[in-house]
Amino acid sequence: MTPKEADALDHYLTTPPDEFYQEYGDEIDDTANWNIDDFGNVVYESDWVFVMYFKCQDVEKKFVGSQEGFMTALDEYDPSNLIAEKLEIISGKEWLNKQ
Repeated sequence: MTPKEADALDHYLTTPPDEFYQEYGDEIDDTANWNIDDFGNVVYESDWVFVMYFKCQDVEKKFVGSQEGFMTALDEYDPSNLIAEKLEIISGKEWLNKQ
């Protein structure tokens, strides 16, 4: 095999076809935001994360939120619907490591 043939083979094996790039385009994948809570707030290692459950009719809804998300949940779902026995508070660092 000549050096020119080796370069051509290397290019063939290491360069994806153009269709690969066209499939994804320039779209941004919002699911890649692994450090966002259920309320759209960014969670940092120094934050506290609240895992909370609210009663909504006969269903329990689970939410994960930072301090701002916790306050938003209380405003939206009423503090009397919070199931205090199931409330968990974990560090942002621990929650981010699980993501």
